[in-house]
Amino acid sequence: MSAGLIAVFMAIGAIQTHQIKHIDNSIHYNEENISWVYFQLEHEYLMLADSLRQAERYPEKINPEALRERYEIFLSRFSLMQSIRISPFVAPLPEQTPKVRLIEQFIRQADGFLSENSQAALTPGAIVKLLRQVEPLGDPIHDITLRISQVMVTTIGQRNAAAREQVYISIALTVFQGLLTLAFAAMLIRQLRSLEKRSHELRRATDEILLLNGELEERVRQRTAQLEAANQELEAFSYSVSHDLRSPLKTIDGFSHLLARTVGDKPGEKAAHYLNRIRSGVQQMGDLIDGLLFLAQLSRDKLQCTEVDLADIARNIEKECRERDPERQAQVVIQDTMPITGDQRLLSVILQNLLGNAWKFTSRRELACIEVGSQPGKAGETVYFVKDNGAGFDMAYASKLFGTFQRLHSPSDFLGTGIGLATVKRVIDRHGGRVWAEGRENEGAIFYFTLRAVEAPG
Repeated sequence: MSAGLIAVFMAIGAIQTHQIKHIDNSIHYNEENISWVYFQLEHEYLMLADSLRQAERYPEKINPEALRERYEIFLSRFSLMQSIRISPFVAPLPEQTPKVRLIEQFIRQADGFLSENSQAALTPGAIVKLLRQVEPLGDPIHDITLRISQVMVTTIGQRNAAAREQVYISIALTVFQGLLTLAFAAMLIRQLRSLEKRSHELRRATDEILLLNGELEERVRQRTAQLEAANQELEAFSYSVSHDLRSPLKTIDGFSHLLARTVGDKPGEKAAHYLNRIRSGVQQMGDLIDGLLFLAQLSRDKLQCTEVDLADIARNIEKECRERDPERQAQVVIQDTMPITGDQRLLSVILQNLLGNAWKFTSRRELACIEVGSQPGKAGETVYFVKDNGAGFDMAYASKLFGTFQRLHSPSDFLGTGIGLATVKRVIDRHGGRVWAEGRENEGAIFYFTLRAVEAPG
């Protein structure tokens, strides 16, 4: 119902706007006062004719400048009359056309003597000639002026009558609008009372929800505190276990080294094999412990953010790889600069793992191709990538790449602990970014990651 009343109000407003515009148009045409233009034309004609008569009567007092000035004023009034003829009051009067042509014929002849650029002299003969041409225009100009006055009187009367009719209609609409306003006010009062009742019920329901939310928040705080305590205990346990495992590993490594020296330079083939397996296992276990310790530290250490160039870090890692395997044939392309704000130590860990993996998994290629760079992402963020033409992986197992101790290749094919990519994901998570990978078996892989831009401490 309220929508219907609003529609009616809008319709009444549109009608009243139309009435006002109609009345305004009537007033506009009334104020335009077209008759005044024609009266001015007739007045200037009489002044011009009188000036020519004075010049004929007193040739010794002829003032060419005064006559030309009077003629220019007459021309200006005629030009104004010509522009007024496009008015809907004037254009329908066909009897104007022949009389206007008489005036135009006089102007063409008078221009030779009275225009600003005229070279002809205003002699008494020329004055007589002009006077004979201008005197016949008196009656046509007077007739035009009289006819326009009659038309204006009739038209203004019609428009005033139409304006009065529109005023009556506006008054009736205003009264009707007032009645609708009263009806609308009564409806609003009823709705306000209904809303007040609903508001009271809503406040009561809100109070109940706030009470429940308070209880829920308290439970969440308790569970969060318990979870934080459990995480701290788990991290402490992980760190303690990883640290305590180092002692027996050092013992095993030390005794295996002593055993190798005791056996001498020519141990049996099996003995040498067993010793190598023991020391290799100790080394792998040490790497696993180091990875676990680093993962535990990642959750505790606070980020130390500075301005970092990932390109410089990548070039240093490439140099280390080449020094470690000087015989490798590898083409490594690194973007000129990749500035970012973050923890330099942790960002180095990202590239050490990704670029190190690219170097490792391309070891069986005659020419390894590795690329490190960045590109704009779909959301406008900067996406960094490490691309290689190495062993690649099956995309069906892509979801397992970043899990702890997850490996997609056999240890006999490529060495590793299965902690590196989990560490990469943890570092990127702490920097507010994300990491993902694409690859195909035996065709290479691309690892992408983003980093949220943070401000370096001042």
